[in-house]
Amino acid sequence: MLALIRPDGWNLPLFLHVFGAIVVFGATATLAVTGFASRRNDAHNALLARTIARAFILGVLPSWILMRIGAEWIRGKEFPSGADEPGWIGVGYVVSDGTAVLLIVTGILAGLSARRGRVMLAVPILATICVLGYAVAWFAMSGKP
Repeated sequence: MLALIRPDGWNLPLFLHVFGAIVVFGATATLAVTGFASRRNDAHNALLARTIARAFILGVLPSWILMRIGAEWIRGKEFPSGADEPGWIGVGYVVSDGTAVLLIVTGILAGLSARRGRVMLAVPILATICVLGYAVAWFAMSGKP
């Protein structure tokens, strides 16, 4: 219903934010699933370690940046300076800033894993924590409790 009364100028930043959030969620879930899969099969561990490193560089990093740029852009349009912001925006900031730190560590460990040819257990665990955080933010932003 709100989409009917939203100004047309808000569509692009909102689309970029939502698109970036969906892709970062999926790419981070890919890190988690691939990382846990590598624990079960030693024969393909080097391939999966390289896949995780590439998924981080080509998927997680650009989509997280796109999500944050879109978020700042739409926040600036929807809630100009001085306007009261609802709580779900705060949840988004906490989750995106918190996962940024975890993703930096995950990216470093993914790169080291690719060099070693073996996925470190911390990579899928940190990626899973990020996915759970994104699920919380997704609920807060879509449900607006």
